[in-house]
Amino acid sequence: MTFLNSRKRIFQDSNEKGMAIVMVLTAISIILPVTLFFTLDSNTNKLKVQNIEDRSKARFTSESGLKFAMARLKLYQEAYNYLQKNKAAKDVVSQERLDMLWNQPFMYPIPVGENLNAIQKDTINKFHQENVLDGSFNLTINNISNKINLNMLRISLMQELTKPKNVEEDNENETEQDAQFSPETQLVRALTNAIEQKTLTDDAFASKFYGVEVLELANELKYFISDEGSIAQTAGAEINFQDKEMTPKRAPFISFQELYTLPSWPDEIINLIKNEFTVHGALMIDLNQITDKLFRLLIPDALPEDIEEFFRYKDDPQNPQYFNSIDDFKKYVVNIANLMSESDFDERFNKFAAQGLKFGQTATLFKVISSATVGRSTYTISAYVIMPSKPKPRPKNDKPQEDGEDEQLDRPDDPGSPPPPPPPNNTGKEENNTIELLSPRIVEIIIS
Repeated sequence: MTFLNSRKRIFQDSNEKGMAIVMVLTAISIILPVTLFFTLDSNTNKLKVQNIEDRSKARFTSESGLKFAMARLKLYQEAYNYLQKNKAAKDVVSQERLDMLWNQPFMYPIPVGENLNAIQKDTINKFHQENVLDGSFNLTINNISNKINLNMLRISLMQELTKPKNVEEDNENETEQDAQFSPETQLVRALTNAIEQKTLTDDAFASKFYGVEVLELANELKYFISDEGSIAQTAGAEINFQDKEMTPKRAPFISFQELYTLPSWPDEIINLIKNEFTVHGALMIDLNQITDKLFRLLIPDALPEDIEEFFRYKDDPQNPQYFNSIDDFKKYVVNIANLMSESDFDERFNKFAAQGLKFGQTATLFKVISSATVGRSTYTISAYVIMPSKPKPRPKNDKPQEDGEDEQLDRPDDPGSPPPPPPPNNTGKEENNTIELLSPRIVEIIIS
């Protein structure tokens, strides 16, 4: 009996120990997944917080880069205005040197090149150690004053009412030849040339857009941004919007992306002209940023080999050419390339100017790209910046006001519309062509 009792106690102890082991293993099997879940969740939340923090830092760094770019453009504006008021200084400082205030890219961390001396390297290293900026960023300022403003096609009823009578008479006497220099004609020509060139190299594009009516596309764009009732004959543009159940904007474009909303404009067609046209107007088209398509619009008789020779001359690595004035461009066209005579050049560009298309060397439309990277986050700001000119006072009209004339007609037109043509100078005095630039301002921001 004693033996049996001892064996019974041993068996009971073994059962109790076995149950304890089972209970411990069960608890471990339950707690382990829970622990792993909380650990994973904690690490995930920690990673999310880090990403949010990196994203915020990248955003603030990118915004700082944009502010830095605006400061550089402000400095350019002040320097430009100073040179305009001081002829002696203007003769010493060329436009090319003046553009160095904004056209140099900037990056952080600042690269330490081998050509730097010891003092410069120590200064850069000290700057890196003392600043609290995380990550890296790149800043570029691009001159995009080489594009024609599509808003110049807009017809505004207010602008028509405020137009001087002598200008109205000049418009009535405008010949069909002069109309060939209008922005609308340049758009039609650019579209026609681009489509023809594309069809020669892309069979799929040629089959898809064979027989496309370029004039209808231009009329639709013009109808979209013009005031209601300003166009007597819409040439079918009104029907296109009605078929798509769309309403025209009746206001200037504020973003180039709005072109993709036009009912008859395919994306492929828009992409063909996006490098030659814009919706943000510059004071003048910078001849230093001219493209091959724009050169063909300006000099229609130029052959492909003439255009290639022009860019070889302009972008020569050993001796690059910079047009500090329109006379430099005329010198090449007339004297070097012999593409036209001096009188033909002057007549042609005067007609362009009469239609609102002016050419020069002053950069007034920019695209600022500020991209910052912190950790795994990248934040890029693309901003379009314009630098308008200070409007000149309107000449006083000594003619007594006639009955029925509106005293409030001297109001500015809608923002984004092309400026009205300047009144003729009948005073007999030399006209002051000095341009005073206003502070740079951001007109469009794209975040990516």
